Amino acid sequence: MKQLLGLASLVLLSSLPVQAQGSDKDENTALTVYGRANVSFQSNDEGDGSYTDLVSNSSRFGLKGFNSLNDDLEVFYQIEFGIDLADFDEGDDAIGNRNQVVGLRGSFGEIMLGRYDTFLKDSQGKIDEFTDYEADLKSLFRGENRPDNTVTYYSPSFNNFSVGLTYIASGDESEDDGVSFGVLYGDAKLKKTKFYAALAIDRDVANYDIEQFSAATKLGNTRIGAALQQFQRTDGLYDSDGYLISAAHPYKDWVFKAQYQAIDDGEDRDSSISVGADYFFNGNTRVYTWYTGRQCDIAFYESRGCGASPGVEQDYLAIGIRHDFSW
Repeated sequence: MKQLLGLASLVLLSSLPVQAQGSDKDENTALTVYGRANVSFQSNDEGDGSYTDLVSNSSRFGLKGFNSLNDDLEVFYQIEFGIDLADFDEGDDAIGNRNQVVGLRGSFGEIMLGRYDTFLKDSQGKIDEFTDYEADLKSLFRGENRPDNTVTYYSPSFNNFSVGLTYIASGDESEDDGVSFGVLYGDAKLKKTKFYAALAIDRDVANYDIEQFSAATKLGNTRIGAALQQFQRTDGLYDSDGYLISAAHPYKDWVFKAQYQAIDDGEDRDSSISVGADYFFNGNTRVYTWYTGRQCDIAFYESRGCGASPGVEQDYLAIGIRHDFSW
């Protein structure tokens, strides 16, 4: 209840008029309230028989803004919460924390402090065509982290190249601090450049060391994405490598998409294949359907998808509605 009251207070405050401090120019200050409602009706078969469920797929609410401090410096912030629109069990949190930061940006780039996606997670761009669903890249790969106590830096772009770094303070003398860093090329949305690529490295992040290369381009109107990842637990108990290939093709008001992902530990293999279609009423509202089939063979693996369930075949089928909003 306290979380709901706090969120209601944010909504009320965000509806009040915003005026720049120290200036009478409204363009020096910007505030955006935004969110996403994304719920699907799903049939799930995880090896013990099928069942149906309503799933809130990373629905969220937040506000973000900036205030110009001088001609080349501004302060910015983001406060975002995850909201479960479909299922709430007593004792669980219906509202969770997502990216929540404050920072400065200017000709030096941008630096922010708080809770934020690691550089590796952020560097994946738009290659995951089924993000937030059962086939989300994180179902088999590692590295989808949004840790507390982070300092993040992104450099300005030079000839379409930029670098970034996330420093994660452990807050515990018995644990090592973590770091996520790498280099980016191009525009992840493929609007400013025809090609996008990212090389990212995690060290001591959520008990894993990871190297990942991501890339995307367009062949005609078809968007193609790919990723290669190698990961190892910091205690040395498990390591694996894997790859992902995705494609999305627009046709009139539809976007048809497919994705294949696999990891291999040298002895066994987990894999996932997905197909789906989105119908867009406009830029903010869509209905969608998708199917995901997953084969789990690896005996020891910590994942959202297979877990430690070797020899299991999983099937998921969904139909849903997604609406993005802002004001």
